[in-house]
This record gives sequence, C-alpha cells and structure tokens, in this order.
Amino acid sequence: MSVAHDLCATGLDSFMPMEWAEFVGFIWARAQELVQTEFDQVRYGDIGLALALSIALALAVLLTVARMAFTARRHSRHHSGHAVHQKFQRGLWTKVLYNTPKLLLALAVAGVAVALSDPFLTATEEVTGDVESRVRIDLVDTSLSMAWEFPRSGLSRAEVAREAHLRFLEMRREKNDRVSLWLFSSYPYMVDDFVLDDELYYFQVMEAPYATVKILAPEPGTALDEFFIPPDKVRIIPTEGSTDIVQALRAVMKHFDQDAASGGVSDQHRAVLIVTDADVDEIPGPELAQLEQRNIVPYVIYINAGDAAIATPEAPEVPQLIALVRDFGGDYFDVTDQDSLDRAYEAIDEQEAVRVEVSHRAQRVPIFARFLVLSMLLLVVGIPAGFVAELLWGTNP
Repeated sequence: MSVAHDLCATGLDSFMPMEWAEFVGFIWARAQELVQTEFDQVRYGDIGLALALSIALALAVLLTVARMAFTARRHSRHHSGHAVHQKFQRGLWTKVLYNTPKLLLALAVAGVAVALSDPFLTATEEVTGDVESRVRIDLVDTSLSMAWEFPRSGLSRAEVAREAHLRFLEMRREKNDRVSLWLFSSYPYMVDDFVLDDELYYFQVMEAPYATVKILAPEPGTALDEFFIPPDKVRIIPTEGSTDIVQALRAVMKHFDQDAASGGVSDQHRAVLIVTDADVDEIPGPELAQLEQRNIVPYVIYINAGDAAIATPEAPEVPQLIALVRDFGGDYFDVTDQDSLDRAYEAIDEQEAVRVEVSHRAQRVPIFARFLVLSMLLLVVGIPAGFVAELLWGTNP
C-alpha cells in the first residue's frame, strides 16, 4: 500500500512540473512569435466583428464617464464631510499602481479585438507539380479620370472599378487562374508577376492604388476642392499625366511573350482583362490586332461614366475603344449592368485551360492565437492585481 502510494506520489510530482514547464514554454514561444511579427505584413480577413466590439466598448466607456461626471453619487451630500489633508490622499505612484490593472484589462480587450479581426500572414510554400490553369493579365486604368466621380454615386470611378474587380476575383476563386496584375496611366507598371494563389492575388488587387497621377485635380466643371478618392489610394508620380493604353498593351504582350511557364508559345489561349473608363488618349487598333494574332483575347470591365439619360438599350453610347475590342474577338462588361460580371466569369471560363508547372504557392498563416495568448496573460496578471490594488488602495478618504 505504501509502495503504491509512493509510486503515485512520485509520478504526480514528476508529472506536474512537466505540465507547468510545457505551459511556460508554450507561452514563451507565443510571446516570441508576437515580438517577431512583421506587423506591416499582417492582413486582416474580417474586421467587421472587431469593429462592432470596439464601438460597443467605446460607447460603454463613454456612458460610464458621462454617468460619473453628470450624476451625483448615491448616499452623498454636498454639504457634508470635510477636506482631506494632502498627506492622506493617494500619491502619484500609488495612483499609477492602483490604475495599472485597469490598463492591463484594456490591453487584453484590445488583444481580443485584434484576434477577432482574423489577422494572418502570407507564407510561400515550395511545391512541385502541374495544374490546369487559365492565364490572364489584369490591366487596371489608374489615370486621373478614374479619380473623378462615378455619376450620382459619391464614389470615384476607381473605387467602383475596384469593387467590381474584387467581386470578379471572388467568383474566380479556386479556378486556378494564373494572373499578373498591371496598372497603367502614362506608363504601365507591373505590380507582380504571374501568381496562382487566389488569396495573395486578391490582396494585391485590394491594396493597389486607385490613381497614379502627377497632380490630383478635380473633374472639369466641378468644385475645385471636391475629391472622391482617399488620399492613401493616390500615388503622386511626376511623369504621369495621360492615359496611354497603347504602351500598356505593348508591355503586356511583351510580358506574355517572355512568360517562362508557357515558353512564349503563341497558340496558347490567354486573356487580358482591362479595367477602364475608356477615356484613353489613343485607340490601340494595331495592338488589338497583335493580341488577336497571339491568341490573347481582350476583355474590358467598362466603368461606364456616361450619361444614362442619353444612352438607350437600342442605341447605347459605347466609346470607340469598347466597340473595337469586340471587332478583335473580345468583349466588354458594363459595371452598370447587374449581370455583366457573370458574363465576364463565363467568358473567362470558356477559355481553354493550359497546363503550367507550379514551383511555389503562397498560403495563409493565421496568427490570431498570438494575440489571444497575450490577452490571456494580461488577464491572468491584471485580475489578481486588480483585487490586490483594491484591497490596498481602494478605500480612500
């Protein structure tokens, strides 16, 4: 009996420290991960719930402060009591120690709010193999006219375009599209080479600027101080100032020709998706003909900023660029048409898929646990510290 008791006691003694050591090791590892996190690379999947929680807490704090400031305490009279001598009042450091647990609680709540916003990082995973994919370049117009208002919306044309582009990408998820993002104004800019990862590409599009301009100027005939584009979505580049789609299409064709995965083979079915308001400096007739020769089909998500009162279904007001795209085997999809993105999806889906080799793939790495562990630690320390502070300094003359 005593032997069994000794064995149980020995086993328990050896087991409990091991559990505590593992727990401490886990906490320390999460803390190191949080410290080493590159916060400029963090993305957030859903900030809606975190925003709602933050607003609710802010309202609760404001109501509490207002109640304490504008209502009298119960069981108190203004004419009773006496002045408390300075030496019997809380000193500076006592006030700091007394309120520190409240600060820890606030930081813990902030950590929970960040965790609820689904923070994550993107990491590259080395893989090998072939996949069936449709190859496409998305060419986005970021010229000055895209910063002007989309008719009667209070939004810029660029923002309407971006929302349509992102909805289209949502529809194309898990279709293995191999896509490269380009922007153009006076000059074309490649944001990134061809990628297969839907998540990575979606955030590349979402974070791309709305406009690349020399100077942000209002639309002629509107108020001089009226702008419809967020300042953080504007890139000021001194050499910009026009909408040169000719140069952009030439750069796109060159990139297709140099694409290592396809070997520059011209008989592959590929596409270029142009997001524009069609307010261009020059009509790219020869370039569209060269696209057709290369089996590259042009599609346009048309940001139709024309006057809807003038155009009719029988005689729509279509710019020359849009009409020419159809002449060379492409098509356009008007953002004012509710079914246009569905038709764009079907048009891309009808393309013949090609087999491409995959050498790496980006993947999503959730990091919400790092913030939850931080919040847990703050609560573990803050709650007992709050009780101690209240016992020591809570009763004050």
